[in-house]
Amino acid sequence: MDFRGTGYLICLLTISLFGLTGCGQADGVGETVPVEGTVTLGKEPLKTGTITFNPKAGGKTATGSIENGKYKMMTGTKEGVVPGQYEVAIFSSVPSNPKDEYSVPKSLINEKFNDASASNLSADVKAGGGPYDFTVTK
Repeated sequence: MDFRGTGYLICLLTISLFGLTGCGQADGVGETVPVEGTVTLGKEPLKTGTITFNPKAGGKTATGSIENGKYKMMTGTKEGVVPGQYEVAIFSSVPSNPKDEYSVPKSLINEKFNDASASNLSADVKAGGGPYDFTVTK
C-alpha cells in the first residue's frame, strides 16, 4: 500500500479546508451601516462619555465615544453597526478629585443609564443606518 499518495491527499484536503475558513468576514462582524447621533443631558450636549449598543438577539456590541454631544458608532474595528435591535447604555464620568485623574470616577448622569437593560434606551437599526439621538438626566 502506498501511503505517500494518501498523505499528499490528506495534506491537500487540510489546506483546502483551512482556505475555506478564510472566506467571508474575517472580523466576524458582518455588514454594518453608519450610525451616529447626539446625546444630551437635559437640553445641553453631553460633554464626554461612551455609548454602547448591546444587541438584543446576541452578537457584537457596538461602541462610540461621545464628544460635545456627538457620537459615531464602531463595531470592533468596523465603522457602523449591524442592523438589528439594541439596548443602549451611556456612561459619562469625571474623576472625583480633579487633581487626581485616577481617583474614583464620579458619574455626570443618572447611573441607570450605565445599564443597557435598565436605561429604557433602545435603537432599532435599519439597513439604511441613520442618526439616533438620546437624552439622559442627572
